[in-house]
Amino acid sequence: MRKAMYGLLRSALLFYLRLVKDLHEFGFELNPYDPCVANKIVDGTQMTVVWHVDDLKISHKKKSEIDKLLTYLKSKYGQGLVVHEGDLHDYLGVDHDYSEKGVVKLSMIKHIDRIFKDFPDEIGKSAATPAADHLFQVRDPEEAKRDGKLLDIQRKKDFHHSVAQLLFVSTRVRRDIQTAVAFLTTRVKRPDEDDWGKLKRVLKYLKGTLHMKLVLSVDELGIIRWWVDASYCT
Repeated sequence: MRKAMYGLLRSALLFYLRLVKDLHEFGFELNPYDPCVANKIVDGTQMTVVWHVDDLKISHKKKSEIDKLLTYLKSKYGQGLVVHEGDLHDYLGVDHDYSEKGVVKLSMIKHIDRIFKDFPDEIGKSAATPAADHLFQVRDPEEAKRDGKLLDIQRKKDFHHSVAQLLFVSTRVRRDIQTAVAFLTTRVKRPDEDDWGKLKRVLKYLKGTLHMKLVLSVDELGIIRWWVDASYCT
């Protein structure tokens, strides 16, 4: 065959190599630390292209320069390229809000709503924190088996599914649930009723903080600052 088939691992590699070649021809250079980031200085300002497989995100101070790159890409890949512009973007499942100057607000509200809908139990009232102080206390598996506390096959599947969904969210925009979710990932093989309750605790917390967003801002590029809520360090 002379054409890569969509979905194959080698197809993604071939597309990557072609995209890099085309970006190089347009004057871009790959970031030495991330092979899916390319930069080019245009009129004294950096233009950046980041991508995941065939989803590209382009940024530059001047929209006219972005339009030039889009025209070039369309000449290479066809006029059917889908382009999204403006302050609000859904990129790889994460909502990006650029409506405030110098700030980007990231959220995954639609994805979290899907987690609620997929979960078989009623979530009930919200919780103030994603976990209680007994998060790391584990029941002996033999005791759980003897007392009938291990989850049945269907609930075990539901548990695994929900934890996987939460892991996707926690590693992107909801870092506040990472500790609880990291623990739950260790329990997917033999979860018991206690683990089910801990999972529901995370979901109750998300219910009460559904619209909380990860806010990233910059006022000076020479210093990187990161704020951590000390209550999640204990």
